[in-house]
Amino acid sequence: MAMLKTPCKSSFCLKFFLNFFIWLLIAPQTQAIEISGSYRNLLFQHKSSINQTVTTDLNRFRLNLDGNHKAWQWRLSYDHELLYGGVVRDPIFAIAQQIPDATWLDINANIAASSAFNWQHSVYRGWLAYQTDAWQVTIGRQRLAWGSGRIWNPTDRFNPVQVTALEVDQKLGVDTAYITHSYSDFGSLQWVATPGSFKQNAQRKWALRWQDTIAQTDMALWLGEIGQERILAIDVTGNLGDAAGRLEWQQSWHGTQGNFGQLTLGLDGTWVSELFPEGLYLAAEYFYNGLAQPNTGLPLQTSMLHSSSAQLLGILAGYDLTPLWRMELTWLLDLNKTSWFMAPNLRWSASENMEVSCFAQFPSGNTGSEFSAFNDLLGINLEYYF
Repeated sequence: MAMLKTPCKSSFCLKFFLNFFIWLLIAPQTQAIEISGSYRNLLFQHKSSINQTVTTDLNRFRLNLDGNHKAWQWRLSYDHELLYGGVVRDPIFAIAQQIPDATWLDINANIAASSAFNWQHSVYRGWLAYQTDAWQVTIGRQRLAWGSGRIWNPTDRFNPVQVTALEVDQKLGVDTAYITHSYSDFGSLQWVATPGSFKQNAQRKWALRWQDTIAQTDMALWLGEIGQERILAIDVTGNLGDAAGRLEWQQSWHGTQGNFGQLTLGLDGTWVSELFPEGLYLAAEYFYNGLAQPNTGLPLQTSMLHSSSAQLLGILAGYDLTPLWRMELTWLLDLNKTSWFMAPNLRWSASENMEVSCFAQFPSGNTGSEFSAFNDLLGINLEYYF
């Protein structure tokens, strides 16, 4: 399980965003504003770093404020998160607290903490955009979704998420200026620039990206820099019969960790048969990591995907048992050492605005293998939207 972490200091940037949030709520409404949000309760049990079975309850309340006026759009997402139980008492949690989020802005802070709980608030998203027919400029804390891979996205060097993370749907976000010029229905040029911060351990990043669809094949190519590291990346998705073939590749030069490459090759599709009349979704993906490094078990603060083995194989499967129940499975295999990771998930759409998931993580592996530092985990997640 990827260790959850929270910062431990107040933030001027956070106060600024909160005051702006309140002003938008109470200011005279000459623009369209929509308020929405969600509540998540995540209860899970696993073994701590000192080999004790512990139970933890995560509660997160998120309030979203979306607005627009003529060509302007904006979003503010404000979180309150209460973490209670075994994770807070784990010795590694104190280490995780000392590692700042690798973002330019410090827009999260603790409200209260003890040996049993940690209560924090943060700005999850906060951006302002200006859009015309051919141009869009977005500035602020936002999500960049690069890469077509279903399991691994090595071309996402701005905000990657490990596939073994407890909350793979939660991306920290990037404090950046993002400019997009659409020159056709499917083609665009994109420029992204993120300032660095020594205090936050965030590196300066920039990238110039081209994407288009040619002969029913989606293509993207980008080049850029992260600190002193220079990067070239390619992302291609096309049809292979009734399935989709996917390729992601990025090559790095002149970084502090030397020259290296990362690659994914994948195939996915939905198969309908008498045994699976609703259609069984299957995806297979191969991941090569030219910068494989030992897994220390500590929280990862990196702008790239991390693995201790150079070659991994992943399988995704999903099937709708009924219109309200869906079964999903993630299975990862270490091709260099004897190690594997299995994560089943049963999801129930309890109502129009509530979902409940029962999930597990079952790792296995010899010492030093890809998943040897992981422990079994059982959990239940409730998500309510409003």
